[in-house]
Amino acid sequence: MSTTMIPHPLDNLSADEIRRATAIIRKERSQDDSFIFNSMVLKEPSKDLMMSFLGWDTSSPKPTTIEREAFVVLQDRPSGLVHEIVVSLTQNKITTWIKKQGVQPTLHTGEMLEAEEILIKDERVIAECRKLGITDMSQVFVDPWGVGYHESIKGKRLMQALVYMRTSPDDNQYAHPLDFNPLYDVNEKKVVDIIVAKRRHSKFERPTIPLENHHFLPEHLGEENLRQDLKPLQIIQPEGVSFTIRGQQLDWQKWNMHLSFNYREGLVINNVNYRDMDNTLRPMFYRVSLAEMVVPYANPYKPYNHKMAFDVGEYGLGNLTNSLELGCDCVGSIYYMDAILSDMKGEPWIIPKAICIHEEDTGLLFKHTDYRTGKAHSARSRRLVISHIVTAANYDYGLYYYFYQDGTFQYEVKATGELNTSVLAVDEDAAPYGTMVAPQVDAQHHQHLFSMRIDPMVDGRHNSVAETDVLPSPHPVGHPDNMIGNAFSPHSKIFNTTEEAQTNASLENHRTWKIINENKIHPYAKQPVGFKLHTPNTPPLLAKPGSIAYERARFASKTLWVTPYHPDQLFPGGFYCYQSEPSDNLGLPQWTKQVKNVRNTDIVLWLTFGITHIPRVEDFPIMPVEMCGWSAKAANFFIGNPGIDLPAGDKKSSKSAYAPADAKSCCGKTNL
Repeated sequence: MSTTMIPHPLDNLSADEIRRATAIIRKERSQDDSFIFNSMVLKEPSKDLMMSFLGWDTSSPKPTTIEREAFVVLQDRPSGLVHEIVVSLTQNKITTWIKKQGVQPTLHTGEMLEAEEILIKDERVIAECRKLGITDMSQVFVDPWGVGYHESIKGKRLMQALVYMRTSPDDNQYAHPLDFNPLYDVNEKKVVDIIVAKRRHSKFERPTIPLENHHFLPEHLGEENLRQDLKPLQIIQPEGVSFTIRGQQLDWQKWNMHLSFNYREGLVINNVNYRDMDNTLRPMFYRVSLAEMVVPYANPYKPYNHKMAFDVGEYGLGNLTNSLELGCDCVGSIYYMDAILSDMKGEPWIIPKAICIHEEDTGLLFKHTDYRTGKAHSARSRRLVISHIVTAANYDYGLYYYFYQDGTFQYEVKATGELNTSVLAVDEDAAPYGTMVAPQVDAQHHQHLFSMRIDPMVDGRHNSVAETDVLPSPHPVGHPDNMIGNAFSPHSKIFNTTEEAQTNASLENHRTWKIINENKIHPYAKQPVGFKLHTPNTPPLLAKPGSIAYERARFASKTLWVTPYHPDQLFPGGFYCYQSEPSDNLGLPQWTKQVKNVRNTDIVLWLTFGITHIPRVEDFPIMPVEMCGWSAKAANFFIGNPGIDLPAGDKKSSKSAYAPADAKSCCGKTNL
């Protein structure tokens, strides 16, 4: 990312800072090179200090300098000992060094690439491939997955390998799954076991490999088979974009925010604020990020019952981020930011064009026609889009932050890519735990459950959360207060404790949640100012309590948790969730063991949303986008519609095809 000479305290580490931190650590371990750099990230300054720096807390003077620190995780090989190190880049020295026994940090992309290279050369893997008729190992490809949890092998850094073949170098490997999973020791770099999936309700001991190709790349489909009737659709902004970027700070319309990026969460949005119509700068959110996700699969039989990927904590969204292409991933007038991470040697690893920033037209913001006079007035809405796209083996996730001109903030996930597949014998059926999307190709049922960490500061640092159900009147038809039976009303309660604030969505009650500031009462509504959370995609975690998936992903067992702010509580499944024990109760279950106050204090919300995916044949060979997400909409926060000052829609500026040269406003007469 672009940086200024003096970085903002929340700017992620630069390439130079990564090199400096690495050099300082290597100097301390100059006699020993048997380790890798698992991760390196900015150690964010304290929130108290940042509130003064950002100007939200004026009780103390704004600090003139803030120490730059790197938080580094090292792994020894082959012992697996983990080191947590804090390096002061301001003082050029190590300030803390802690050794951690019995934990497994996030898999580094380098470890996964290294694993595939070793696995396809392993004699046991080669022998299994021969049993299936494969003699050319250049056809074999391996997706390294986290093992989830292993019941008997303890103390090792394990990885399971999902094995496929290709009929050509860029073939769709998920059309040709194999029936065995090697278990791999990451630190010792060797295969420790191979699990062959047992056939169920089949006369065959081993299946044949499905060899029919199911391509989606245009060069395989053939240009003559692609649609020929598409006309150009162009997005142009002849006067440029409406946003400005200063280092990693961004201004758009009345919005202001800071963008950062790290190996685990990927894109992080900080210090979100909005300039009201009276020119008052109003804070909304201190920090927002996708903090965890879990993808538990439904098949209960080995080796498939170990498929429960924690894509944030086990792999890192930043590590999996794509380099984007203009016209393919983003269209229009685009501003790109690079991401800078560290490789296993502690050297800067740059992902070019990792973050895409652009504007989109989103249709009407508002409109009204006076049916008496025929006069209409409408304003078109546009939004600012800040996004990145990650590839987690077979799946691709587009992750989008949207900011609208009426003060609405939205987050959306677009899931696409390829289904994770397993092989069936010719006489087997995929039911009841999967769908046969092609002959002998089983796409197993699964869920995608995302946990958003929302650190609010709605008109100040002390906030509360209210839950609202909209219910019909308790009075029967004919009652004086419900004479014709049409009455209904919202019923709200404010959470007082962490125990109360563990709650689930309720479609039948039209349940919503509102982040409120009880110290700021709206002059018209006579209610606390706030933002309402809209959560249309809230499937429950379907793994049963007591199951490995449920106990390791307890954060997904509730739609909403609220906790008091704590600087070390960033990841709801725990910092070291890789191979976590089900009994560990890491993250939210641990943080909420003691009942704590969450009313009118500094709080954090943890919002679960997602998709229950019962695969369709139409999802194969490549899956059309499936969307889920949430939004925060102002609720008695502004004095009125904050977008009312937008100019009316203009036919000429929107380049409508039939707009005359002298076209002006969309306001005017309309025929009714």
